[in-house]
Amino acid sequence: MKAENILKEYVSRLEEACGEEKDYIVILRLEKRNEALKKILSKGETIRSFSQILTKIRFKGKILNVFKTGKLVVKDVKSKEELEVLLSELLA
Repeated sequence: MKAENILKEYVSRLEEACGEEKDYIVILRLEKRNEALKKILSKGETIRSFSQILTKIRFKGKILNVFKTGKLVVKDVKSKEELEVLLSELLA
């Protein structure tokens, strides 16, 4: 499946977060949330888990805060294009 189709299937919104660092907030589609979370958590290296509400993972040198609600905070991404590639690999 193409990267853009994967993103359309699983991602509802991509927003740039405020702050000095280049972080992005990703909102997963509600109907695909559980499936997407399983894929993301299985591919990333778990750094820390906070009572199943928040899991901090590392994937390809990037840190992701993965919330059970279907929200992701992706740290230190240089561009939206880099974020889209990273998400496509996680969700493939």
